[in-house]
Amino acid sequence: MPPSGFSQEAINGLLEFVSDAYKNTLDRYRGQDLTEESVLNDSIQYLEGVVSRSVPLATDGTVSETGVRGLQRFIATNYKDLITEIHVGKKQEGQAMQAEIDHIGSYLETFKL
Repeated sequence: MPPSGFSQEAINGLLEFVSDAYKNTLDRYRGQDLTEESVLNDSIQYLEGVVSRSVPLATDGTVSETGVRGLQRFIATNYKDLITEIHVGKKQEGQAMQAEIDHIGSYLETFKL
């Protein structure tokens, strides 16, 4: 049994967060001649900075530095895992983020806790 709060709705929310982060990353770098890996690495740095600057302010101290680092790790790990999938050939360079967005969408339709 998962801990309190790890409900279907909570997990779906995390998946929606990841999918939306990928969508916004694609939009942000559209038209630039960059590899998907470099886009993902740039996005890791960007999102980690945004999280470290904004979460403490937005939560007014209700999330500790450890919690902020946890959110940064969550974001970075998703992106790094996708980079690994590109390297091992599980996802195709230039199509990996869109494939992940599509996969998350279909997963959300059928996922049951």
